[in-house]
This record gives sequence, C-alpha cells and structure tokens, in this order.
Amino acid sequence: MGRSMREIITLHFHRFYCYLFFLLMLGAVGCQKKTTANEKSSLDSLQRHHYTAMGDSISIAAQQALMKQLMTAIESGGPEYAVNFCNERAMPITDSLSNRYNCEIKRIALRNRNPNNALTTEEKIIYDVYAQLITTGASAQPQLVINQKELLFYKPIVLGMPACLQCHGKPDQLDPKAYVAIQSKYPDDKAVNFSLGELRGMWKITFHNMP
Repeated sequence: MGRSMREIITLHFHRFYCYLFFLLMLGAVGCQKKTTANEKSSLDSLQRHHYTAMGDSISIAAQQALMKQLMTAIESGGPEYAVNFCNERAMPITDSLSNRYNCEIKRIALRNRNPNNALTTEEKIIYDVYAQLITTGASAQPQLVINQKELLFYKPIVLGMPACLQCHGKPDQLDPKAYVAIQSKYPDDKAVNFSLGELRGMWKITFHNMP
C-alpha cells in the first residue's frame, strides 16, 4: 500500500534531520578541530539531557523576563514606546541573565531587526529545518551542537501573541507610530510581514567551558 502524503512528509523531515546531524558532525572535524561525538569531550546521554533541560529553562526565563517588561512598556506608552524598550532594554536584560546563568544568551533570526542577530551559515541550516517542521505542524525540538569547548543550544521562537503583530506583522497590522520608530532605529529592518504561528527566530545559548 502506498504511503500517505503525511507519512511521506514525516519521512522526508526525518531524513532531513539525519542529514542536518551529519552536516553538523562533519563540520565538527573542520579546520579548528571542533569536537565530534566520538571524542572524549563529547556529551553522554545524561549530560545531553542536562544541558537540554538547562537551555530550555534559561530560554523560558529569558522569554518571560523580556515579555513582562515588553507588555509593561506597551501598557505605559503603546507599541511605539515598546520599540524604544526593545532598542534600549532588551540587551541589558539578556546580559544580566547571561551573567546569572554563566552562559551567553542571544536571539537570532533570518529576518532580523538588529543586524547583530544574523544567522551564521551553520545556523541557517538549523533555522531552515525548524521553519519546515513548523510549517507542516511537526514538533521542532531544541538542538545541541558541540563546537570546541563550547556547547550551543538552539530553540525555535514562534510568533504566538497578536500584540507582536503591531511591530512584526503585515503592513495593515503594523502600528503606524511604531513602524516609524522601527525605521528610524533599524533602517535595515527585516522583521516584518510575519503571521501568528510563524517561526520568528531562535534562541541561541552558548555554554562555555563544557566538561
């Protein structure tokens, strides 16, 4: 009996994940001797579970801290004021959490607002897989990547609140004053024309001096 379209899509993305893992492991033996899963400094299953849980917990804490302050900014001065908040206060919040958890916390995206949050070539591969999985309704799980003595945790950020569309939505959804502020502070902005449920970007948490 032939496979259903859903089974074909599921099989395709299972193979895509395997290919992604192969590429990441292949890149790990490149010019700077990145760590492979077969070397002594690789993670065992318990360590992998530990860092995945830790990365997930840190990303949730960062998301909650940012959203709490962002919603306060919107209530205080509307979407335009929220743009100023993101420009001036978002980085200090993530930096303080980075210090608390002894890691480096970033939000990165293909369609970024801040050019400092652009993807690397390797991260674009992970991003594309997440985008395809989310588009098909499949589960997009956090990923761990070993890079020398660093451990990189990635987790998708999905646009999930209607209020976010005032600064990230379609032209008819954008708050006019907020959009003027965005254009002023981010002249090369790419972070618009999103829809609810769409991949907005990724959390990237770097753990230094991994065991």
